[in-house]
Amino acid sequence: MTNNYLDRSNYVKGLLLLMGKDKKITDDERDFLHNVAETLSFDKKFIDGAINELFENEFLGDEPPLFSQKQYAEAFLRDAIQLALIDNDLSNAEFDWLQSIAVSNDLSDAWLNNEIEYYLSGKYTRGSRELQIENIFDTV
Repeated sequence: MTNNYLDRSNYVKGLLLLMGKDKKITDDERDFLHNVAETLSFDKKFIDGAINELFENEFLGDEPPLFSQKQYAEAFLRDAIQLALIDNDLSNAEFDWLQSIAVSNDLSDAWLNNEIEYYLSGKYTRGSRELQIENIFDTV
C-alpha cells in the first residue's frame, strides 16, 4: 500500500468523510485521523486543513472509496469502525457509510456486521487504538 497513492488517498478521504457523517468532529477523531495520516505519510497541516474545511468543501464528494485490494478495504473498514465508535455511538449515517463502502468493495453485510459486533463486544480494547493500516504496512 505504501506505493499506491490512490489507495492511500482513498483511505484518508474515506475516514475524513466518515468523521463528518454525524455532523460533529471530536478531538479524539482528529487524533485518530492524524495517526492514520502519519502512517500513510500525509502532511499534518494538509490533514488539519482538510478537517477544518470538511463541512464547506464541496469538492470532496460522497462516493465510497474503492480499494485496489480486498485486504486494503478490510483494513480500512476496521479502522473506520474504530473511528465511528470513538464517541461510543455508531450513528445511522455512519453505519450507512460503512455499509456502502463494504458493498463497493465486495464485502458482505455479514462480514461488516461481524466486524462491528467484534468492536462492540468488549473483546477489543478501545484505548489501544491499534490501526489496521499498520498491519498492511508490515506485509506490503
